[in-house]
Amino acid sequence: MSLPYTSADFTTPRAGGGSFIEYPFIEDGDNATKVYHLKCSVNKDDYASIALDVTMASAANADVLSLPFTADAAAYYVGDYNHQVKDGVLMTFDRQFANIPATREEYPGTASFNFPGLPSDSGDAAINVTGNSYSSPVTTLNTATAHGMTAGSVFRFYYKYTSSFYTFSTYVFKVCITGTTGSVIKINSTVGDETLIEATVYPNATQGRDATNLISSTVQEFDYFLPGVSANITTPADIDLPNKFTPFVVTTGQYLGVLGTATTPTAGEYYNSISNGEYLNMTAAIRRWKGNIYAREITKIAAK
Repeated sequence: MSLPYTSADFTTPRAGGGSFIEYPFIEDGDNATKVYHLKCSVNKDDYASIALDVTMASAANADVLSLPFTADAAAYYVGDYNHQVKDGVLMTFDRQFANIPATREEYPGTASFNFPGLPSDSGDAAINVTGNSYSSPVTTLNTATAHGMTAGSVFRFYYKYTSSFYTFSTYVFKVCITGTTGSVIKINSTVGDETLIEATVYPNATQGRDATNLISSTVQEFDYFLPGVSANITTPADIDLPNKFTPFVVTTGQYLGVLGTATTPTAGEYYNSISNGEYLNMTAAIRRWKGNIYAREITKIAAK
């Protein structure tokens, strides 16, 4: 019976054919982050892993005879994988080094979220309506003075009209549409078809709402950290996890369900978040990505 053959040439791992560079996030536009796959061979009895976080700054660092790629001091050892033994003697394995990925975002779709209640606001000082006309489906209102609103603005509308020999009066909230400017207001409404006896607008009003569950668009934000290398991160416990968006009353710390002037955020700040297209934190988690490199995943939802 022949004895197993051990080659002195494989006492140190050789990285050779089959080695390749992976670009894990290239489909997201990140062509800088690399995972180096060194396909290595070594005598089984001479195999030893190396310390996590060692850089691929040289062949000696990587513990291979020579590097199949240009050295990369910003690539960190994340492990050996897919160990196999051939003929009982030679071990092959995949030695991997990875860069710390840059922050990236993904837009997975939509989700439901319990958005805060909003207070009603009766609006600015009243402005009299001096005339109205209707051309289906748009009503045009003419005001005595400039109202300062544009398309998308909301106003409270009081009007009194006659219909079938009866007189009616009501308050409603309306949204300005394209064409609103100066002393002209355009709305989708049939009210202009009525004979208005009296009418008044209160610009920039809000109808308010209770806390409600709505569907809105989401975004996932990914940040990556290597403890001991990333700034101010010594252990995974140093990676900050933002809290879920939960408004509260400043003086008591309690959440009453409706935003106001004494809440964080205030109703005004929340309206600004909507106008600015900002996202609110929904969930946050930390997971190991590769080796000692950790990923922080934050899911956010568009304010609505």
